[in-house]
Amino acid sequence: MKITVKYLSILTIALAFAQSAELNAKSMNEIDAAIETSLTRFTTEIQGGESFLEGARGVLVIPRMWKAGVVLGFEFGEGALIVDDVKVQYYKALTTSLGIQLGVGSKDLIILFFDDTAMDNFIYSSGWEVGVDGAVALFTIGAAGAADTNTFKDPIVGFVFGQKGLIAGVSMEGTKFTKIWPDSATEIDQGQEEIETFNERVTD
Repeated sequence: MKITVKYLSILTIALAFAQSAELNAKSMNEIDAAIETSLTRFTTEIQGGESFLEGARGVLVIPRMWKAGVVLGFEFGEGALIVDDVKVQYYKALTTSLGIQLGVGSKDLIILFFDDTAMDNFIYSSGWEVGVDGAVALFTIGAAGAADTNTFKDPIVGFVFGQKGLIAGVSMEGTKFTKIWPDSATEIDQGQEEIETFNERVTD
């Protein structure tokens, strides 16, 4: 794929903006507060939300995942994996895509693991990407407003929230989750490497 100098310049600006987001990671307290808010929305806006949480092997919450971009669209967020009410690991989520991206917005992701093997594969991976390392079935609502029970036969089920509630017709494909250690000097941040790899791929 060939990209003109004009669009490459815009791409470079978008990459710099994404790098800035990486460098301004939230503190653990900020992430924890956002997670609690997201879970409260989940249990109040989704019928049966509390039961879904109780039935899950683990719950990955990425609150306030925001998006921006013109030629290069990207979404970024930080959250944690919760097992038995304990945050066992913090994660960042990053999605990058080519195409015209209009506006800036945010959404919450909640991913429920119902299978031990799927859960362990996620925990022990060095970087887990939707559609590559595992599939996430998006939650759907039937005509009567009830959950699609077929969805909960899948080992991993995802929910996406916006400012106006549950968002339908979205995709998590290509979203990559990487471990982080907030408030730690030993935090391993691979975000810049991921962005540079993406840049090399789309400019070849």
